Amino acid sequence: MESEVPSSAPTLHRFPNRLDPLSVTALFLILAGLMHIPIYLWSGQSWEGPLSFRKPILFGVSTGLTVASIAWVLPRLRRRPLDPFVGWVFSIAMTIEVGLITTQTWRGVPSHFNNATPLDHSIDGAMWMMISVATILIVYIAARSFIFLNASPDVRLGINAGFCFLILSCAIGYVISYHGHQQMIAGENPSIYGNAGVTKFPHGVAIHAIQIFPLISWLLKALRIPLVWRNRAVWAAILLMAMMLIFSIIQTLQGKSRFDVSIFY
Repeated sequence: MESEVPSSAPTLHRFPNRLDPLSVTALFLILAGLMHIPIYLWSGQSWEGPLSFRKPILFGVSTGLTVASIAWVLPRLRRRPLDPFVGWVFSIAMTIEVGLITTQTWRGVPSHFNNATPLDHSIDGAMWMMISVATILIVYIAARSFIFLNASPDVRLGINAGFCFLILSCAIGYVISYHGHQQMIAGENPSIYGNAGVTKFPHGVAIHAIQIFPLISWLLKALRIPLVWRNRAVWAAILLMAMMLIFSIIQTLQGKSRFDVSIFY
């Protein structure tokens, strides 16, 4: 019978209690995002646009889910003395980033690609400093997850692949930032490529694979689906996600909006 967990696992660490910084931060960010939903509805704003309360909602929930994934993965790796420090730094960086985005929205100014005043310029720089710190830590944790991860084979596959997509999403974010600032210099819309390409489209497609793939494994296991079929299902999800990412990149580079789909390119 195929084993679902490693036969000889090294010592794993656990945080001192359930309220570790990553878990607390994840819950706080998700709740902060959700609390902006009634504010958005009351404001009557459009969902799109640089000043919409969409940003605190999406960044709060999305970042919270990413932090929750790190909180779930980190204790399943081989113990390292700096792991508590890694958890705190990641939590602080993500809280500051989302906090600055939320602050800018409440100030009624764009949170990204905004260098209108010295304060806005400083906030824009601080946000990218925080996301850079977080990206470095994501790459570090991802690398360790490929060495050892205390989980069944299908979950390991999902987490490893999810990290790959998450890192790709971060890399795309840097490309978006460079393009956006070049657009600003040219006096163009920093969020658009070509005629109507939405630069954040590929970024958004890839970012939550690290939650989707393990969730598929968990659901199939709850339905008592054998491991071999769970593995195949995760591989199928990875292939589908890759196809969606490729489509989103092609769509954007051709200057087309998300739903401007044609059979022949």
